Amino acid sequence: MDGAFATKLLDHLQSGVVLLDPQVQICAWNQWMTRHTELTFNDVVTKCIDAVFPEIVHSRLQDCIQQALYFKLSSMLTPALNPAVLPLYQKPSNRNLSQRIEQLIYITPIPQDEEVFCLIQIQDMTATVRRERRLRAQSTNLIATTYRDALTGVGNRRRFDHDLGAFFSDAYRKQQTIALLMIDIDDFKAYNDHLGHLKGDDCLMKVATTLQEGLRQRGDCVSRYGGEEFALPLPDTDIDLAYSIAERLRQLIETLEISHPASRTMPHITVSIGVSALIPKVGQNMTTLISQADQALYQAKDAGRNRCIRYTPELNTAPKELVLQH
Repeated sequence: MDGAFATKLLDHLQSGVVLLDPQVQICAWNQWMTRHTELTFNDVVTKCIDAVFPEIVHSRLQDCIQQALYFKLSSMLTPALNPAVLPLYQKPSNRNLSQRIEQLIYITPIPQDEEVFCLIQIQDMTATVRRERRLRAQSTNLIATTYRDALTGVGNRRRFDHDLGAFFSDAYRKQQTIALLMIDIDDFKAYNDHLGHLKGDDCLMKVATTLQEGLRQRGDCVSRYGGEEFALPLPDTDIDLAYSIAERLRQLIETLEISHPASRTMPHITVSIGVSALIPKVGQNMTTLISQADQALYQAKDAGRNRCIRYTPELNTAPKELVLQH
């Protein structure tokens, strides 16, 4: 195979080829490289690669080239760990607007007459990377949709079960306190009956949004437990802190002043909140925490609504007939 044919062969490859001599000078450069840099072979021949691409100084690529030339070690740089190593563009003349090509780079030592050359091969992975990002985004959106309540936009029951299960297991492993708030809109059935379901839906959305926006940190997530009831698991939170969070959320709902003509408590929408907290023990599961918070919630209803009640063991002895309807 003569030199002209070898050059023609390199120019027909659908990937970039750069060959460096032992002094790190460019001695081969195919048309793919010219197309994506607008630099011809004559522009770069005998130049050191870091003079052509100053960006690679102190980079992983420069390290890999040195390892190939001095230790005969091959390397591979993936776009996931080494994004856009070289300034290669689909349209080099419009590089301010175009993104760099996502690159998969192979660095290979080539022994020749007691010397070592370095072969750099570059594959355009842009389409693959974009497809993976798109699939990942779609997957994330699907999960978010699966875990989101369609009406209110906060977490749904599945999100609650997932979060509480994960937090409970973590609390058991670390022997930390986990807390739970069960939040119920007072006299919501009467609100729906008096004003209609459209108003009821609007009320649920406003309450859910206010609860979510009133949380202490971004990691916390309110979920719609069912109907007009919401739940908020709180990892690494003791009963006193959980109660203070509950009271702040209760006050936030009251400040909305959503008119409730049929309320037995106030002329506007209010909520009752049951608060529980525990350090998980052997034999306990998350239903224990839910049951305790639910008992505290019913006690808040019995005590007149629009209030927060902490769970105490004494609540277990409360007569069942004292439990009122929401």
